[in-house]
Amino acid sequence: MSEKVFCEKCGAEMQPIDPAKPIGMICPKCGWGWATSYIDPIAEDATDYTVTLLDGNAVSGNAVKVVAEIAGVNYLQGKKMIENAPSVVFVGRAVAVRSALTELTAASIGYKVEPPFPYHLDKSDG
Repeated sequence: MSEKVFCEKCGAEMQPIDPAKPIGMICPKCGWGWATSYIDPIAEDATDYTVTLLDGNAVSGNAVKVVAEIAGVNYLQGKKMIENAPSVVFVGRAVAVRSALTELTAASIGYKVEPPFPYHLDKSDG
């Protein structure tokens, strides 16, 4: 939860009950809070997904920047990843993969995901 939420009772900034899972918020000052029994399946998905760049992507400045950022490498290494595709650009859990896929899609960079990624990409994600 990236935006700040404030307590309805005392106005203090609310804190997540569990930072690892979006199950609710609690006020550290007065103890008021809320919780939910619903957890989005993507948050509990423990699968490691592999994102691979497809061959034939354009080597534009923006594409290289996006690939380098996702892969956690410098600009020149990102450029080599595109030029030497297919290249593994990211391995991670579903929430992080969805974020990476949203960025790749926005930059018109072709990729594949293994195993198949069962979650849709929201326009609001990127």
